[in-house]
Amino acid sequence: MKFSNIRRRVAVGLAASAALAVGVSTPVCAQQVFPDHPVQIVVPYVPGGLTDNIARYFASRLKDGWNQPVVVDNKPGASATLGAAAVARAPGDGHTLLLGSVGMATNPLMFKALPYSAADLTPLALVALAPNVLYVHPSVPASNVRELVEWARKNPGSLSFASVGFGSSPHLAAELFASAAGIKILHVPYKGTGAAINDFLGGQVKAYFDTMQSMKYAQEGKIRALAVASEKRLADAPDLPTVEESGVAPGVISSSWFGFFAPASVPMERRTQIADALLSVARDKTVQKQLVEFGLVPVALGPAEYQRFLQAETARWGAVIKAQNITVE
Repeated sequence: MKFSNIRRRVAVGLAASAALAVGVSTPVCAQQVFPDHPVQIVVPYVPGGLTDNIARYFASRLKDGWNQPVVVDNKPGASATLGAAAVARAPGDGHTLLLGSVGMATNPLMFKALPYSAADLTPLALVALAPNVLYVHPSVPASNVRELVEWARKNPGSLSFASVGFGSSPHLAAELFASAAGIKILHVPYKGTGAAINDFLGGQVKAYFDTMQSMKYAQEGKIRALAVASEKRLADAPDLPTVEESGVAPGVISSSWFGFFAPASVPMERRTQIADALLSVARDKTVQKQLVEFGLVPVALGPAEYQRFLQAETARWGAVIKAQNITVE
């Protein structure tokens, strides 16, 4: 992937600086080429999950355009706050980025104290969405959402939901579902997608809101896909009804999302340069095809649109967090 516009601007800057330096005793510093050393993408989750896969794929494409190594550094823990804090404290030169998800909007609403301030990070590019699908283990006597809700009402507290941590998309989707259906659930947080799915497949937990990446297990009969938490049925799964269609859990719309952040201390011009590079990758047809194979919906929102998206997510999930009284010490 070649970022021609970025390279052209750099070349013009270098040429202008060289021209100014001719015939003067004090040299004029040329515009710094970015990146001039390896770039780090921090993933606030364990290796092997969807966020990690996206980061590594983008890293490989960015490396080709930037002619510098782009490495992925997994910093899991504390519902993604440890990784976010590491990037918030990073130097403001743009060489350290964060690939974040829903927790970036919800953690400030749930945690009584964060190891960073939300204002310390700035959005660069939103690159993918992933509608959540409601899956249940075959041991649950329910073949549709209505039967699941009826069973949960008859067995209060028996319906356990796996998640990849407090405030994660699976967690909030489960809480939204419980609130809309008027049922009690048991939230079981895990440190990563792999651990959550393993226990779910083993029947240790009964349900899980996950992306289309787990549909392969449903096709193998290991779990059961009941509905998708989207406004309309998915083109890739037209026979899968929406949760809304069940009539017993209105307004359950939930998607995971994935987007890049940088330290707020990075200068605006540098942020724009990095965002342009990320969006160039996100708009590439080959990249979009790969994201679809990951079970994602490719998008490419720049900083301004991404900021508005974050504000909407904060408002929407803030209502759920307040209604369900979700707090983390």
